[in-house]
Amino acid sequence: MSTKENNLKEKFRIALNSTAKVISDDFDLNKKNLEDKKTKDIISFEIDNLTNPSDFIRLRAETDSSALKKKFSDELIYKKNLPSNTSSRSLYNIAEKIRYEVLGGQMLKGIEKNFHENYSQIINRKRKDQLKTKEDVPVSEAFELYMLKNFHKIKLNSLTSRMLNFWEKDFENSIEKHREFLMNNLEDQNTYSSKFSQILEEMDIFQSDEDNEKEEVNQDQGQDNPSNDDQNSDKEDNKDENNDQETQASLDADYSIDEFNLDEQLNEVESDEQSSEQIVKKI
Repeated sequence: MSTKENNLKEKFRIALNSTAKVISDDFDLNKKNLEDKKTKDIISFEIDNLTNPSDFIRLRAETDSSALKKKFSDELIYKKNLPSNTSSRSLYNIAEKIRYEVLGGQMLKGIEKNFHENYSQIINRKRKDQLKTKEDVPVSEAFELYMLKNFHKIKLNSLTSRMLNFWEKDFENSIEKHREFLMNNLEDQNTYSSKFSQILEEMDIFQSDEDNEKEEVNQDQGQDNPSNDDQNSDKEDNKDENNDQETQASLDADYSIDEFNLDEQLNEVESDEQSSEQIVKKI
């Protein structure tokens, strides 16, 4: 690895650590070093494997999201309001993630920009061979697109708009009338998550799924037939496998650090450290 590449990654590491400390209310950066446990838990070690611009965008957004989760998401409250219907728990998790990310975007514009760039990148990488029915779009994937569009204010492209279209009316019928209430209670995790849990529990699509699950359990009683859960899980885990494939490109000698705006980000962080404390306390 060249000296230029090492310098680039070191500056990026400093920027991530500084931003994470600001988000975590650690404003005394001179007395804290990079070995601080709280910071180490936030920063991902995969920074050494960054190879192209999209990796930098992704890691910057993921670091912000992890720091915001530590700051704004209480695990006990999360578990207390967890839906009893297992089919809706993945959506509940997405709703909570969007909640603390939106709060972070309201706290610092740089965070909002990082999320918009990363989600736009994810959206533009999506590929689907065919889109004919709801079965071609997993409900969790469509729900994330709905939340990105309506809560994160992320612009969808033509493909993701079509993907969401299969499920959008279902989401709107259940969520739209509560959206203002949810947005007004982003700072109150208990109120927000409790309402979202209730909404998801009452959605018809999950009620029908739950009935089907009960029926399948009754049919399987007393039989030695193996479960299909593992097969379904494998399909779910692999549904976005192609989305993660990107052309590998090394950082060559002509690569400019300005392309990532790292110097600008470092200056913004130093400025934010002086003004963010009061903003954060209001959140």
